[in-house]
Amino acid sequence: MTQSLAVWPEAAPSIVAPLAEHEELRDVVRRLLERDADHQAVRHAADSARGWSDDLWLRLNKEVDIGSMIVPEERGGAGFGLRDVVVVLEETGAALLPEPVLESSVLTALTFSLADDTAAARELLAAVAAGDLVGTVALAGSVQVTDGRATGTLARVVAGADSDLVVFGGEDGVFVVRRTDPGVETRRLEVLDTTRRQADVVLSGAEVIDVVGPERAEQVLAHVRRAATVAVAAEHVGIVRHQLDAMVEYVGQREQFGRPIGSFQAIKHRLADVLTDLQRARSAVVYAAALYDEAPDAALAAEVAGAVATDAVIRTVHEAVQLHGGIGFTWEHPAHFYVRRALGDEGIFGTAREHRNRIADLAGI
Repeated sequence: MTQSLAVWPEAAPSIVAPLAEHEELRDVVRRLLERDADHQAVRHAADSARGWSDDLWLRLNKEVDIGSMIVPEERGGAGFGLRDVVVVLEETGAALLPEPVLESSVLTALTFSLADDTAAARELLAAVAAGDLVGTVALAGSVQVTDGRATGTLARVVAGADSDLVVFGGEDGVFVVRRTDPGVETRRLEVLDTTRRQADVVLSGAEVIDVVGPERAEQVLAHVRRAATVAVAAEHVGIVRHQLDAMVEYVGQREQFGRPIGSFQAIKHRLADVLTDLQRARSAVVYAAALYDEAPDAALAAEVAGAVATDAVIRTVHEAVQLHGGIGFTWEHPAHFYVRRALGDEGIFGTAREHRNRIADLAGI
């Protein structure tokens, strides 16, 4: 019990209180995405050579200032916390946005914000925060860095073949390579979710930029991975909400035996279960994000959010296909794109079982 309390510190209930500013931010982002990122636009952008819309990426950075949100004011950013950022991520997740908001605007910007205060780190942070450079963070792989050059393979890097910068780390530090530099090769992977491309990044003596020294590397990487868990969970909350809205709309229109199928008690119960999942997952994410802002070393809340939101999104996307009937199985319908995103994220960021295993380790069970 003592160990459990140590990894989940007490926090004031006010850290999860609703804020009017969050609803205003949500409304701004939602209106932008409803206008420029409907399902057909998302599919078109995901199938393009770059994998996302340069126009929408520009608007997200210029109109929402999305790249500087998580950057502290003392580093030239807006100084928002993860609690604020998850509001945006819920909306980008709901839209299945292929633009690199998670990889670049959140995880790469966060890494550079935590980096050592060097001229190189400041320059990279400014470019990523402005959206001028796109970065991604490799969460897996084995790389050796010797005399400023890296050799090895970073596996299954999200946007690895499309980003300008690839960030990776280990015991010796946190490093950056430029994708177009000599010694950097990217190999695109065939993926289930076309809105979240992946690639192996093979390094053969590639020149690296040091951004975090060995004395802080482990702590910085842990903070970034923890933020990634909460951020992906927030995207999953957005997917659950979007799919619940779609199901409610469809069952209110689809008729059987002379009345809408949404009037059948069995359908109502299934939708109520999804709503319960949504509220539980959103509460877990909001708490984990708020706690991260106060105590980024507290890991348990992040893993709980990851487990709860992953369970919720997997159940919801399968329920959406079922309740949409035959049309839900077709290529033209959006439902199966959400199934692909949910299943693809499991492979990249971990299953609910993996999150629960870490919960058990943290709690000393």
